[in-house]
Amino acid sequence: MSFSFGPVGDCPEERPVLCELTDENGIAQRLFKRPKFDEPGDDIVDVLDESDRLSTDSPTDDNSQEIADEDSQEVEWTLYVDAFLTALNTVLENESYLFDDNEHRVFEAFKDLEDDCKKLYVRLFLRRRNKWFRIDMLSYREILDLEGAWMGLVKSSIFASSLSSVPDIDIEEILSLFSVEELKCLGTQLNYKGFKGGNKNEMIWALKTQSEGQSCLDLSQSGLSLLYDGKGRRRSRLHKLLNESMEVLGPCVMLCEGPIAVFERAHLVFFRATDFTEKSLRKLILARISKRNFPEYMVFRSTEVFLNRQDLLDYEKALEIQSQVDDIFNSGNITPKLHILYDILEPVNEHWQRCLSSTQVGHNEERDHYLIRFTAAWSYTRMMYKLATVLSRLARHREAYSIYTALLGQRIYRRGKRGDWYQRKALIENLYMCDDKKNVKEVRRWKRKSLATCEEGLQDPDTHMIYHYDLQKRIMRLERELRVLPKDKHVFFHVALKEPICRTFYGTRISEVEIGRKTIWRNLEGEECSVEEMCLSNYRALGWKGYHTEGGIIKTIFAYIFWDILFLPVPYVFETEFQRAPLDLTTEAFYLSRASEINRRLADIENNLAADFIFEVYDREFERKTECVGMDWNFDIQEVLEATECIGGHALSAICKVLCEEYGHRSAGMPDLFLWKPEQKKCLFSEVKSENDRLSDTQRLWIDVLVGASVPVELCAGLEKKDDVK
Repeated sequence: MSFSFGPVGDCPEERPVLCELTDENGIAQRLFKRPKFDEPGDDIVDVLDESDRLSTDSPTDDNSQEIADEDSQEVEWTLYVDAFLTALNTVLENESYLFDDNEHRVFEAFKDLEDDCKKLYVRLFLRRRNKWFRIDMLSYREILDLEGAWMGLVKSSIFASSLSSVPDIDIEEILSLFSVEELKCLGTQLNYKGFKGGNKNEMIWALKTQSEGQSCLDLSQSGLSLLYDGKGRRRSRLHKLLNESMEVLGPCVMLCEGPIAVFERAHLVFFRATDFTEKSLRKLILARISKRNFPEYMVFRSTEVFLNRQDLLDYEKALEIQSQVDDIFNSGNITPKLHILYDILEPVNEHWQRCLSSTQVGHNEERDHYLIRFTAAWSYTRMMYKLATVLSRLARHREAYSIYTALLGQRIYRRGKRGDWYQRKALIENLYMCDDKKNVKEVRRWKRKSLATCEEGLQDPDTHMIYHYDLQKRIMRLERELRVLPKDKHVFFHVALKEPICRTFYGTRISEVEIGRKTIWRNLEGEECSVEEMCLSNYRALGWKGYHTEGGIIKTIFAYIFWDILFLPVPYVFETEFQRAPLDLTTEAFYLSRASEINRRLADIENNLAADFIFEVYDREFERKTECVGMDWNFDIQEVLEATECIGGHALSAICKVLCEEYGHRSAGMPDLFLWKPEQKKCLFSEVKSENDRLSDTQRLWIDVLVGASVPVELCAGLEKKDDVK
């Protein structure tokens, strides 16, 4: 039989574990569920992840083009192996105690492989693992002897297995390796029906079921006869289909699960990951081939992140559960999956309580402030909040209430979320803790409890300003309901949020309003655009220059001015050479540990010296396009300088101070549009809202900061133009 081979099709989602390593408890280590790519040929460097976890922003760049054209770029692809070994050797040099004897044997076995075997292993490791690879579909120009490479991996019996050596493999497993065209050809050759249409899964199902329903015939001198297996059962054509498919496919290999888990663990330690991603190695590779340039700073690699192997195993387990939960929460409507989430999260409570009790003893806040994020308890604390959310959705409010009480009872993990926990606790106290709504005395008692919780939240130094507004609103509402005397009421006029100026632009909307979808409009030039771009075109008609950046240009200015402070040699915050920001940027520790340098820089900004810092960084870093959190090199330097001058020293100092104190909370929520008139040295921020849109609390707080710094802010309504509106 002959076929014309097309691209390999999708693989089944689950594969047999062909090789495992066990930990000291005899448990097979399989770390994480891996994301699935659309195409089997997707390489990690061709599908680059934009989610840098150090901050909520993502500077504009196009990583999909970074290593796209191999033919036009002479790249030394042996750097894949170099990057892989760099991570491995760094970990073994300083933290080898985190790995057991079995894992060390895997590391040594890998180092002993031939060069081509190493190159092939790393190539396949960076692709979609847990799948079979057809050797005839692999082609890497840096591997001189592909056949010897895959045979060497299989021969090792540690790193890879051959398809032909796997007993009782399922026919669907085999057929999934064929392309659609190959399946059609196979069905035609075997005279099967149902191959004129349908998708790949339907074709595989048809091949399998028709083969199972037909018996094999033997043609001998005595004529046709049925074939039987050794147990006297009729042999179906499935066996024949399996053999012929294997022959057509040729050799296929799959990486073994055990070593994959070991190398993932090593990369987790090397990159100091706070959430799982199999793409961390891309940063190192891109830096090695000069596709990404990282800032120069002093790497202070601590050996105290994981004090022992058990701490690392516990951390991995917590990240695995966190990955499962996040996948479900990010999948859309979670209502049908609430019970699944509860089953996953309910055991977390016990783990969290155990971690909490062991951490409270001997907790060194100064040392642990940077390192506490690399503990299982840090992830479990986040999941406890998720569990409380699930319980509330299931109307199990008392259980949720006890969790919020426990979360607020500790001051070690995720202190920046305490304001949210106070809000949730106060809400439950106000609405759900009183079982007898007719008992006025009991209702008032719980409302007073809710009021006390809000007051405690406002007094808590760990409650970020972003939560103050909601707590204040709830206090005023509760005082009205409790009929508190005017002289005893809280007065929040001195902290009342400042209001923006309102403006309305009318435009042509060319799409219907749909929940969850952005509407499409037409700007003054007649082009299709978003409502923000429609309003921007109207501002430009009024003489303003501007961008729809949602704070992008402000974060770029911040990166320019605070570049040297961001990369000061502070212990524990630079663990690898491939960071865009210090690890503590999104915590309150960033400001506290650099207070003197930050305050001096803020004074320099007040004195209108910001342009000097911008020029200095631009001259030094622009040519390399050095990676830095918030930095977008696409902004024209002249416009950056104009924007800086139009904002003014006083206002820019106030904005930068907010970012220094709460970058994690405040890097989002800035007004949509930034506008300026360089001739008049005027600037304007504008938050665009279409019909039925409302300001979020984060947006309200940014408006308050800007207006308080004497920067004009407008709330711009983008409305559809009616016939009676001129």
